[in-house]
Amino acid sequence: MNAEATWVASVDHTGRMMIDVVRSLGRSTSWKLVDEVAVRGDVGHPQGLCRWGDDWLVSTVHPGSGTGELLVVTADGEVVRRVDVTDGDRFHPGGFAIESTGAHLPGCWIAVAEYRPRSTTTVMRLDDDLTTVESFPFDDHLGAICSLGDGTLFAVSWASRRWYRLDTNGRILEQQTTPSRWVDLQDIGHVSTGIGSERVVATGVGGLQTPSGPAQLGGLVAIDVDAMTIVHDTPVAAWMPSGRVATYNGAHVTVDAGSSVTLHCLVDDTTATIATWIADAPE
Repeated sequence: MNAEATWVASVDHTGRMMIDVVRSLGRSTSWKLVDEVAVRGDVGHPQGLCRWGDDWLVSTVHPGSGTGELLVVTADGEVVRRVDVTDGDRFHPGGFAIESTGAHLPGCWIAVAEYRPRSTTTVMRLDDDLTTVESFPFDDHLGAICSLGDGTLFAVSWASRRWYRLDTNGRILEQQTTPSRWVDLQDIGHVSTGIGSERVVATGVGGLQTPSGPAQLGGLVAIDVDAMTIVHDTPVAAWMPSGRVATYNGAHVTVDAGSSVTLHCLVDDTTATIATWIADAPE
């Protein structure tokens, strides 16, 4: 559902390089599909995707049964664990943040909301065994949340219409209407800390009206969270074989020393594929 904000966060130490490379991408950037891994098992309606050790961690919602889950998926596509995160009427887990904890598997924050805009959310922090260790309620539908290096949280509402900076008790430190004019943030693919300000790289979808009907375009956005503003945004011209844009739902973004951006996406419902695209930054 492109009207929802779903995010995934991955924290690493390539912050400045990531932001610089993303800012070099533009409309003429070519995205090359280099890999596809079919996921074996029902993935529901995926919302978030992130590396979890050697595996993938996926957040997903099952609207028919009114349940939300985290899935651990191996690199070759086998679903090896399902963790129910349903909290009564709140069963929509959005994107989530990965917290770096040294040599151990990280924990994560996740927002589990009612399946409607302007509703309510239970924000949970899960440990490295995916057990809930703390939580707080929030009076809005949070479609995505990520932890930052200073210990605060960055979150967005349904369709990312409202941006929030929160403490870990749910107190609003800062709030504003999204500055984006064209893309609904769906996912955070990267969190950069320790580079002078808190930055995130998000992915999303923009809806367009054409003479032949509605169309969608993917987007990649670099955000300065301290300033609550967009540093750079660019279209992503990549589509799944099903026709959905690559950044429709869960995405994980990395950059290598050769200035290539790698985009891993889990987009389609029920029977899905984790697809990987690579784009080279201009020299």
